[in-house]
Amino acid sequence: MTNRVAVFIVNYNMPERTDALCRYIDQNARWPHDLIVIDNGSDIANESVYTALRLKRNVQTTNGWLMGLSYADALATHVYHEPYLAYWFLITSAAFPASAHGDPLTPMATHLLRHEDAVAVHPALTEDSTTMWTHLQTRDGIEPRRTWMVDNIASLYRADWFDAQGRWDARLVYAHGIDLEMCYWARKQGKSLWVDERVQVEKITNIGYTMNRMNMSALQRAANAQANMDHVLIPRYGRDYWQRLTEDYREDAWL
Repeated sequence: MTNRVAVFIVNYNMPERTDALCRYIDQNARWPHDLIVIDNGSDIANESVYTALRLKRNVQTTNGWLMGLSYADALATHVYHEPYLAYWFLITSAAFPASAHGDPLTPMATHLLRHEDAVAVHPALTEDSTTMWTHLQTRDGIEPRRTWMVDNIASLYRADWFDAQGRWDARLVYAHGIDLEMCYWARKQGKSLWVDERVQVEKITNIGYTMNRMNMSALQRAANAQANMDHVLIPRYGRDYWQRLTEDYREDAWL
């Protein structure tokens, strides 16, 4: 049993940041893993040198990850003949800080193995990261701590549990809301979510838009994502879905 981890990065016109993420993981991660970079129809910049799947058209983030998961299924079935332990989803707004050193994957994968109720682990975000999820920012700890939600920035999910939930909802195309819903399900089931202070990543919100690589403005994407969430989540949870997904089954100690 190798307990391999599939690492997914959807790249759309951001090859420099994709390559930097892959290079750091390749050079430092000692845990068995497969880097699966999905080029999501890049049309401004070249694709990453680590590209495993090349899509002709941009199917947006969620469906890019789902394409990568299908490839991982084929690897698990026909190459390794065993399932993955976990799936690690990263976005190109994330980066390993210049001060980072050491293995970013082994601590988190080990934590999943040692805690049967743990279904997701996320690196701590650096203090200077731009994020609305301040509960993910580092508190200068030395071990994992419980939390109520992990973002798509760099989330590592236990594969068998993640698969049992039906994976991401393909209709939430912009990837807004998929993390909230997955973590809501975890809390409802009594599972645990973690921030690992031993690993850090930094996040620069909207860097692709600042670089004029996204073929739309950040405001346009935010509006599209909000409309998309409303369309999918209101019928499922009601108009107060944001409150439900962020507050139900949550303990204040996890904030």
